[in-house]
Amino acid sequence: MPNLSKRKFLLGMLSAFGLLALSAWIAKRKILTWIVRQDNKSEPQMTLAPGIDDEICVLSSPISEGSYYLNSPLRSDIRENIKGQNLILKFQIVVYPSCKPIENAIVEIWQCDAHGNYSGYKEGIGHNIWESAKQLEYGKKQHIEATNETTYLRGYQKTDSNGIVSFNTVVPGWYDPRVPHIHYKVIMNDAEHLTSELYFDENFCNELYANVEPYNQYGVSPYDFRNDKSLSKVEEGTGLILNPEKKSENTVYATAKIGIKLS
Repeated sequence: MPNLSKRKFLLGMLSAFGLLALSAWIAKRKILTWIVRQDNKSEPQMTLAPGIDDEICVLSSPISEGSYYLNSPLRSDIRENIKGQNLILKFQIVVYPSCKPIENAIVEIWQCDAHGNYSGYKEGIGHNIWESAKQLEYGKKQHIEATNETTYLRGYQKTDSNGIVSFNTVVPGWYDPRVPHIHYKVIMNDAEHLTSELYFDENFCNELYANVEPYNQYGVSPYDFRNDKSLSKVEEGTGLILNPEKKSENTVYATAKIGIKLS
């Protein structure tokens, strides 16, 4: 075979192997995406979060702090320069079942941005399910070590005499393989009393994600309470759903009354 023909043959073979490898990688990614988006065997108990003005309080389901927890700074406005639908989020921490306000409790929150990114971590993995799986070593790790010093969308405060704290944030986007959510912890006397999440009304999210920049870059979330894999592990309590109300053109408002069992 002439040298030129050999070279063409080898380049053709390498291209074919490259295409096969690429096809295999795409196939694996599609299979993994299909697996994680399947419905769970059971659906968790969910309810609208009681507002601060409501006379009732409920217990929220304890849930893992997730892979992206880092210590947060003391502040009420956690947005920094992050773009998205502004959200004023108020918590009231109360004793369950009396609903008596708890003063000086620490409420810490953390969340992703509209693109599915968490501060402190590499951007872009929220919509790359294969990379997310690699970061967690395919289920062997529960927490990912931070890779940078950014701190957006993280913060904590202490409750006032009415048990209330307020945060200025943005509505989170979605990322694989989670339903849209905001993480929070309640800490009293240096002890964690609750680590949980707040979720969002599906219709509210669908409208936002389909029509508002930058959320509409990714479209409507493929995840809900039926196929979120973290929610499938919840054994007790109730998941609390926020249904934010429009406060102004670019700001929505939501409150949540969180019951804490002290004994």
